[in-house]
Amino acid sequence: MKEQLEGRDDKMKCPVCGNIVETYDVCEVCNWENTGFINIDGGPNEMTLEEAKKAYRNGQPVR
Repeated sequence: MKEQLEGRDDKMKCPVCGNIVETYDVCEVCNWENTGFINIDGGPNEMTLEEAKKAYRNGQPVR
């Protein structure tokens, strides 16, 4: 699950949509706020990671 870009400790793939994002930043594509390489439920996002993935797949907003 932990996937860093080669040579870039400050970037990662968004766990919701796969877009390249800063480690602790909000994804510009799906709006998921990343909490590092261990994305936790109950953090800054209203949805759990699984809820966010499902919403993104169904074209619904990620909160």
